Amino acid sequence: MTNVSVRPGVGGSTRRSVGSIAAAMTGVFALVALCAALGVVTVEFETLALMLAIGILAIGLVSTDIGILPVLAFPATLVMVRTGPLSVSDLVLAMAILPALLLYRRSDTAPMRNLMWAGVAYHVLLIPTLLMNVYVENFLEWFHTIALVMGGLAVGWVVGRQGYARSALTLYVVGCVGIAVAAIFTGLLMFAQGGSFGPVYLPALHKNFIGNSLAFAFLMLWIRPAWLRWNRQLAILAMVVCAGGIAASGARQAMVSVIVVIAVLALRSRSRGGGRGRLLLLALIPAIFLIWNSVSAQFEEDNPFNSAAQRLEWFGESLEVWQHSPLFGVGLRWWYTGNYPGFQPPNGFLEMLSSAGVVGLLAFLILCVASLWVVFKLPPRYGQIALAVMLARFVQGQLDLFWVAGQASIPWMVAGLAIGVMALERANGVPEAMPTRDRRAQGIPWRGRPPARRNDS
Repeated sequence: MTNVSVRPGVGGSTRRSVGSIAAAMTGVFALVALCAALGVVTVEFETLALMLAIGILAIGLVSTDIGILPVLAFPATLVMVRTGPLSVSDLVLAMAILPALLLYRRSDTAPMRNLMWAGVAYHVLLIPTLLMNVYVENFLEWFHTIALVMGGLAVGWVVGRQGYARSALTLYVVGCVGIAVAAIFTGLLMFAQGGSFGPVYLPALHKNFIGNSLAFAFLMLWIRPAWLRWNRQLAILAMVVCAGGIAASGARQAMVSVIVVIAVLALRSRSRGGGRGRLLLLALIPAIFLIWNSVSAQFEEDNPFNSAAQRLEWFGESLEVWQHSPLFGVGLRWWYTGNYPGFQPPNGFLEMLSSAGVVGLLAFLILCVASLWVVFKLPPRYGQIALAVMLARFVQGQLDLFWVAGQASIPWMVAGLAIGVMALERANGVPEAMPTRDRRAQGIPWRGRPPARRNDS
């Protein structure tokens, strides 16, 4: 007689496995649907959007995995509805920082430490400004930027290291697609009613916020690193929708940021992940002419209140504010004090120069240059998407407000996420995540291909 052994519990474990997969898929679909709804509903019903955002936050709070809350910080950057003194974006980021700090491991990767040190250097150099300009908004903004930069890095790193990078960026992109659809529909409705197009403003979302957010999503979809496992056809479709949303918004700094990033990445060497986007850059030539003609027309018209003329006026007034304290500035958020004109400079350099003087501008340059260098030196598999988003934000911030809720944190969150994914894949033995010396020791080329097998026969 043949003895047949049956392992106990196999059927039960299989059923539990299937049940777990089904539950996970249900959760993912629910979050995707919620994020898409958030993108569309935010532009129509602020209160309902706030309730949806709180619902998303509640999911993270009651979850048994504290790594979920940092994931939700990514789509939350699209919600500018204010909850008292904070926007929903800032509120979710602040609540995500605590679990991120609990899960963060400082010794995992050197690039993360370098970015953190750049953030520390920036904030230390701003301390003289705090001491010389004692008022509440000055101190609050200092802590706010700590949360945006260093908190954003920690949140992004934990998301990547815990294996949630695909979920976080998918939710962000889905929300952006929802906003893009609403912007395109509003633009078409404007044309149908008035016979012409104009910049699209949506409830609770400024045209520049719309354009900048969609620019980030467009670049993420264009690069779509292999570890995101995004479907190529769906990604291209979403890119087209985001491009339509950027055009509908009329946000020129968003268009410029996309063009600059694609040009920089197209000119990089192929060994560093460059060479892509040259045909796409040619396709963007009409956008370059559109921007040029739009700006030229505003300079030629006799309207001191158009966008170009207003910016030139604010640039001049920002320099006048800086002259009150050239070395250390007049304090962060000086436009809230009532002692100076009530506008935020639409240029990151002029904002730092007037707020924190020459020392503050130097601190800002250290933060920008050091951060770009760190992500530039990452293996292209991880650094390309971080470089694209960070460079896009720095370009946008020289043509519009830089330190704003939501958008100011995204570059650091994506940089942290990319480094976290690299740490995760390095722990799992993925060749391209390994340090160069380890790859060489094992005979693995840069691209991660296994060494050729010699035939000695």
